Amino acid sequence: MGFEPYGEFDENPTDLIAKRLHGMTLAGHTLVGVTLPVDYSRIEEKTLAAIRETKPVLVMGLGLAAGRDKITPEKVALNYVNSKVRDNSGRSLEGVPIAESQSEAIFTNIPVEALVSELNRRSIPASLSLSAGAYLCNYAMYVSLREARSSGFRAGFIHVPCHAEWVAKSGKQLPSLPIATILKAAEYSVSYLVGAPTL
Repeated sequence: MGFEPYGEFDENPTDLIAKRLHGMTLAGHTLVGVTLPVDYSRIEEKTLAAIRETKPVLVMGLGLAAGRDKITPEKVALNYVNSKVRDNSGRSLEGVPIAESQSEAIFTNIPVEALVSELNRRSIPASLSLSAGAYLCNYAMYVSLREARSSGFRAGFIHVPCHAEWVAKSGKQLPSLPIATILKAAEYSVSYLVGAPTL
């Protein structure tokens, strides 16, 4: 699952990756690429609908982390939203829970430390992240992990840098990776994780 463009990012690499992965077969599994809305009022509904329609063995979320220079698998999602950055509907939320009276945090059930090692072994620059932020990426990750607890599938989230092609066109000074490298990272991650044990 990736996200639609938002704010100044009129191209979102995770949207491009979701579209390119859709219909691909990896490790004997057919991938379903889904692009989520950057919209607080729709994110939970769309995330859950995608999960319940596809009945997956693995849900892998992808989000843009402009400013990071590596592929960064996330360890934990917080039951917390706090961002002055507006969503695509113009709404911002500051200091509120995603879900009242539910777990304050949920750890991923995929071996992210081993995944980081696997990506680096394959010459993809990667490092572990302990914060998915408090914007819509964290929101989607929390919802996915909460659903994984009850339904038994694997779920995780990976943040990616800006893609170099967009950075070149935009003229901005931001760390980036080629879209082909980000795509390979996603492919390697899915292939590795469908065979990895659930934590």
